[in-house]
Amino acid sequence: MQARTSGSRPRLGSLWPRVVTAAALGVPAAQAQVPAPPVPAASLPEVAPASPEPSMEERLRRLEARSEAMDRRHREEYQALQRRYDALLERVGPGGTPPAVPSPPTAAPSRGSADPGSEGRSGRPASRESGGTSRSNAGGGLTPREAAGIDASGTSARTFIRESTSRENRKRRARVEFDEGLEITSDDDEFKLTFHDLTQAEFRAFPPQDHGTLKDQFFIPRQRWYFTGQVTKSVEFYTVINRGYGPLDLLDAFITLNFLESLSGKSSAESGTGSEGTGGRTPADRGQGTDNRLRLRVGRMKTPYLYEYFSISEGDLIAPERSLYAGNLAGNRQNGAMILGDILENRLSYAAGIFNGPRRSFEDFNSDKDLFLHFNARPFLTSEALPALKYLNLGGGVNGGYEKNSLQPTAFRTANDQSTSAAASSLSPTFLAFNTNVTELGERIQWGGHVAYFYKSLMLLGQYGAGSQGYSLDRKHSTPISSSGWMVQGTYFLTGEELTRRVNVVRPLRDFGYNKGKFSIGAVEVHGRFSELDLGGRIFTAGLADPNLWSNRAYATDIGANWYLNYYTKIYFDWQHSIYGNAVTTGLPGLPGHSMRSTDLYWLRFQLFF
Repeated sequence: MQARTSGSRPRLGSLWPRVVTAAALGVPAAQAQVPAPPVPAASLPEVAPASPEPSMEERLRRLEARSEAMDRRHREEYQALQRRYDALLERVGPGGTPPAVPSPPTAAPSRGSADPGSEGRSGRPASRESGGTSRSNAGGGLTPREAAGIDASGTSARTFIRESTSRENRKRRARVEFDEGLEITSDDDEFKLTFHDLTQAEFRAFPPQDHGTLKDQFFIPRQRWYFTGQVTKSVEFYTVINRGYGPLDLLDAFITLNFLESLSGKSSAESGTGSEGTGGRTPADRGQGTDNRLRLRVGRMKTPYLYEYFSISEGDLIAPERSLYAGNLAGNRQNGAMILGDILENRLSYAAGIFNGPRRSFEDFNSDKDLFLHFNARPFLTSEALPALKYLNLGGGVNGGYEKNSLQPTAFRTANDQSTSAAASSLSPTFLAFNTNVTELGERIQWGGHVAYFYKSLMLLGQYGAGSQGYSLDRKHSTPISSSGWMVQGTYFLTGEELTRRVNVVRPLRDFGYNKGKFSIGAVEVHGRFSELDLGGRIFTAGLADPNLWSNRAYATDIGANWYLNYYTKIYFDWQHSIYGNAVTTGLPGLPGHSMRSTDLYWLRFQLFF
């Protein structure tokens, strides 16, 4: 028997893929299996030589290419029809009855196609299941997602390919704008995302005699990224990522529900009201008539205590940092819930909240909660008889609760905001540090009042705060320590800018540089502040701090100028002179270091805020 050569006849196993493919493409099976047996040469008529017939494999490739081309054309036609259907649906509206959408074409399988139940080659991904009317497939009444066999199980359930046909859930176009920040807003103004950046870079210098733990150095006290916006006009969000004295952390994260907002048709961000307790850059005085009488915030936020802390953001400060009492003993940021609003034609602002209690906290250490109340009144805001008193602010607040947690702050300083970072001791003069075994234990109650006056280019601010806080050396017995402090501050714009509040300040009348052929310096503000903090004598007699190293009383004077090159760029120049009731050490506790009765800080800070 003659041996069979490798090319004499195809093997059966190699024919199966061709037979299956040909069957799918409609090629007769007889043609796809094997070539016809050869005909003896003697029986063939004599004809002219013809071009060789294409091989079966070539014919199959051609048919498959034609099938793929038809498949692509069908998908394009379906997608065009789908777009027309969507446009018709929007014109009809949610109450209308649009025609049924045709089913997507089913692609023929090809070599390398996906398994049944996947997207295959239809070109349309699985849709997200949602409320409203769903598009059904012909014959089965299945949604595209069900027909594709794709489920959200095991995913984050945020697959935003829409399946609903309701107008409320439709896709929206967005516009991008830049003013106070980078804004992305939907075409119907229901959704908004705004990004802000706050960058502060500075240099602090001290006289040689004040050196010890204090060091001349460059520093970045705040680098913040703000993500704010709204998801419908009645729901807003506010998230801030911060890197300052310590590591990168979550500074603010809260949701605001504007219960009456949907009735007014505007968001609270448009009017500038309700910006208290935020990081600023809320478009101030842009609209009128917005209903901000009642809002609810839930999350981590500023607590409503002291006008200087709650109503003036870190980007809008007059001096580089806050006064002695506010900087050391304000409620700071906590987790909680707060209702706030503006009533009586915006003449009265109020805030009432319940919070965990520990300052700068992310958690609580007992089940007791702290209550905060705050108000600010502008009684002559709508008065025509006394226009000079239109922006006179009067107000105050109180808070209290039971604390059982670690110390915050651990030390009192003149030029930073309750930081527990080791870097703070080299940047800000320290006038009292608690002993290491001290904790907070017992009742805390604080109260305060303020007067703030704005008239043209002038601003005056006076503030008083006081209270009592329980401390412990053994976590069992509480010793109440009284504290009090006050400050007065004044500022004036030499270049004519006028203020009504310290929010989104300041837009210079003319930016720095050449404007229409004339040189402008920008805006220049001069300011001065005197502040005092008294911690009482019991802080020493109870053994909470060492009187040989520290002082329970401090006075600080800040004098300086602020230069606004434009709305986004500000340069601080400040000299801070601090005097202490007792001589304080310039070294860390337990380490050698000479003592001093006063310190001087020379401050240069550059700020970018948009």
